[in-house]
Amino acid sequence: MNQLELNHKIEALIKQKDARKETYSLADKTFIAQYEGAGGHGSKGAQGQGVLYEFYTPDWLCAKMWELAKYHGYKGGPVLEPACASGRLFKDAPNKKEITGFEINPTSARIAQILYPGTKVYNQYFETAFMEPDRFTQPYKKGLTWLSDYPFSLVISNPPYGKHVNQYSSYFRTPQMKQMEFFFMYYGVKMLKPGGLLVYLTSSNIMRSGITYQGEKETIGQIAELVDAYRLPPVFKFSQVPTDIIILRKL
Repeated sequence: MNQLELNHKIEALIKQKDARKETYSLADKTFIAQYEGAGGHGSKGAQGQGVLYEFYTPDWLCAKMWELAKYHGYKGGPVLEPACASGRLFKDAPNKKEITGFEINPTSARIAQILYPGTKVYNQYFETAFMEPDRFTQPYKKGLTWLSDYPFSLVISNPPYGKHVNQYSSYFRTPQMKQMEFFFMYYGVKMLKPGGLLVYLTSSNIMRSGITYQGEKETIGQIAELVDAYRLPPVFKFSQVPTDIIILRKL
């Protein structure tokens, strides 16, 4: 069975069990944890959600990112995962109840909720964290965000890559972050308390782009310092895109 067929079987199981309001056994959870993003499969993703940037982080790399977060000073406190997929970065968290996640793929978001019931997982765009609930048609008026656990001690994620163009991007023109990598980085840092850490797995283009994104880098540099970075070989199943781990600390 290839990954696409496996994904469809997992989607069918979740739809069936949720419709019947059945609980998930350990065997069910082991099965649905095999779900993968549609990165490398074009439009063949879950319920039409599959896009080129939907690559899920390998378990070994999730563990390494948590190891780095602790090494650089994370000692507990609320955690934000702004593109959580099926929750792989939740697994190594010391306290699952301190995690808030966002995920636009409904199947992935549901899997994260099933596997890690103590977490808060929102099946919506990260951008909505900065907009008025429940319609999300205008910027939030009472501060930065409506999230109750703000400010966070740690933001950890494998955010999406590519142009920042979606139904909410027009609300975020100042400062302008043309790439999703920079949008997630800038607003991830904004979510942190002073001294808080951001640990991201991101495209190597961010670090090696020279002056192409100089404005975005300078804007982020005004609110955070780069404390560590690692160049990695290709880590995703269906892609040869080189990646980096980038660690920022909020000023």
